[in-house]
Amino acid sequence: MAFSSQRAFLLMMAAFLTSAPLARAVDIWTVGINNTRQGWNRSETVLTPANVSELKKLREFAVDDKIDVTPLIVGERLFVCSMTNTVFVFDVNTGAELAKRQLAAPFDPRTDPGQMDRWKLYHNWGITATPVIDVATSTMYVTTFGKPNIDSQNTERNNLLHILDATTLADKAAPVLIAGTAENGGAPIANGFTTPYQKLRAGLGLLVDAEGRKAIVISFSINGENPRGPGHGYVLAYDVRGLHREAGFTPTPAIWNVTPGGGAGGVWMSGSGPAIDGNDIYLATGNGMDPGTLPGNFGESFVKLRYTPGVAGVENGQPKLVVADFWGAFSDFGRMDEDQDLGAAGVFIITERGNLIGGGKDGILYNLNKDNLGKDTWDPQFNLPFVATYLPNPPNGAAGLPTTTVPNPNWPIVNRDRNHFSQTPTGKSYHIHGTPVYMEDQTAGYIYVWGENERLKAYNYDFATKRIASFRAQGKQFASGEEMEAPGGMPGGRLVASSNGTLPNTGVIWGVYPTEGNANSMVVHGALVAYDATRVLIGGRLRELFHSDDKAANDMGNFAKYSTPIVANGKVYVGTFSNKVVQYGL
Repeated sequence: MAFSSQRAFLLMMAAFLTSAPLARAVDIWTVGINNTRQGWNRSETVLTPANVSELKKLREFAVDDKIDVTPLIVGERLFVCSMTNTVFVFDVNTGAELAKRQLAAPFDPRTDPGQMDRWKLYHNWGITATPVIDVATSTMYVTTFGKPNIDSQNTERNNLLHILDATTLADKAAPVLIAGTAENGGAPIANGFTTPYQKLRAGLGLLVDAEGRKAIVISFSINGENPRGPGHGYVLAYDVRGLHREAGFTPTPAIWNVTPGGGAGGVWMSGSGPAIDGNDIYLATGNGMDPGTLPGNFGESFVKLRYTPGVAGVENGQPKLVVADFWGAFSDFGRMDEDQDLGAAGVFIITERGNLIGGGKDGILYNLNKDNLGKDTWDPQFNLPFVATYLPNPPNGAAGLPTTTVPNPNWPIVNRDRNHFSQTPTGKSYHIHGTPVYMEDQTAGYIYVWGENERLKAYNYDFATKRIASFRAQGKQFASGEEMEAPGGMPGGRLVASSNGTLPNTGVIWGVYPTEGNANSMVVHGALVAYDATRVLIGGRLRELFHSDDKAANDMGNFAKYSTPIVANGKVYVGTFSNKVVQYGL
């Protein structure tokens, strides 16, 4: 081979190895694929747009109740948690049940309708936060919300953190009551008979710092989010050395109160977990006292917390959490409806490019500078807050993007009532619940979001400007059904992306959605749909590859509000309200 030809061949192979990861088993150990929460499995070497049309249901993994969290995969094992506070482990290849353990007694919210929402939907209340698995140590961290004992009163409820062997589900250390008062003030975390109850929705996080020290991050919302109180949202961080009772450490967490001088400020993000970059933790908060109304309170805000590990023998080895930065998006006060919930959807970060992106019930996709959130100004942000929205009201065009590319600093951050269903063109609500998803190829990035009463939307992300540059395309199906009467149904679609690195023609965007009806308060049918992630057809539509309702044999079952599908090693897994996880493959 001539020198020039050999050099060209070597360069080509280097480029290939850079863009395409080696084929290997992929672990999905946390919600959102990894700590960026991008929802992008970039190591899928089997499923591509060329073969997804051949997908079929392979098997069902039956459990004892509704599944309200995202399944996880480690090696050949599938981890599923149900609303009876039970953890199941299955063999992904045979469907055999490998382990099962009920960690706490669930309670029945129907007996306490004044204190628990959606009590008509759930007959058991149990594991509602996706666990996290430390693959390196084969340790599963999972939280339960349940009665102290099977014969306890139904209104006595505790939040527990369990430290389990991921193979056997046996205790690696004694479970911990999640309790205490935050260092920045406010009432303590509610347990026992205390009301309003804390609620665990956000997935757990596993933080690993530059020195290999680990922490488990837990986020709380509150049942009954009144911005004036009572009750608070919290973020906790447990030094793993304390959970395992290493010398000089006890399981004493860092606790940060979102609204120490007010109320609510729940961190729930529709089941997503906080984005984590080194010692920095990024999240969005819901209804609550805001920083513009009362400094030191962080309702309706994007927040960056900084974690500091504990020191052996100092204050029981307790770690620290402090606010490193924030951006207050808006206030609840003085609105037509104070249930605005910026944190109704999760956030994701593009670590190497500096973006923090998220959205919520205002139907707006915010693109922020993660390294300078701006506090009370949008000057550092990459886009105007009106960047990608389901509300084509001025100053936006029909695609939801600003009609001018020149940011106007005099535009208000949010018209207070702009997103109320009475003000929208169709009279429907356009909340974003499922966390937006990001993926990229060698030249550009792509952002996908599927709000309620709308189609899946795709936007172009520009590497050079770090902006959401333009509307790209949309899917076919309406979440909750196009014909549903105003104000429509919740919660939209839940998305995940897969590709073989950044190789062209390998990207797929997957979604589950309620085909009709309001899945927020009813059990309704759901479907799995797959699109070519990058190809756009004439008319601005994404190319549909698969739909589970096209063949009766591929029926998914009932839609699960907070369970995101996962794609791993040539298989797709969907949690359902039909008491099962459905596995699809070729």
